[in-house]
Amino acid sequence: YFADQLSDRLLMLHGMIDDNVQYQDVVRLSQRFIELGKTNWDLIGYPVEPHAFVETTSWTDEYGRILKLFQEELLVNE
Repeated sequence: YFADQLSDRLLMLHGMIDDNVQYQDVVRLSQRFIELGKTNWDLIGYPVEPHAFVETTSWTDEYGRILKLFQEELLVNE
């Protein structure tokens, strides 16, 4: 309902076999961002991950992306 208010960057990291938060919900949100012409968001789907990630490679990828976002967005003002 509030997708139009996105102003800061958004990084969505989501397990595709999540049985708590349905992957289709984040896909619908992504579609809404596309319809609104928003470009400051990213969606990374992890095909083998449930709600709580279990694979080491997924954890490494996820936290690497979070670190990169922090470096780009939070450290830019130093």
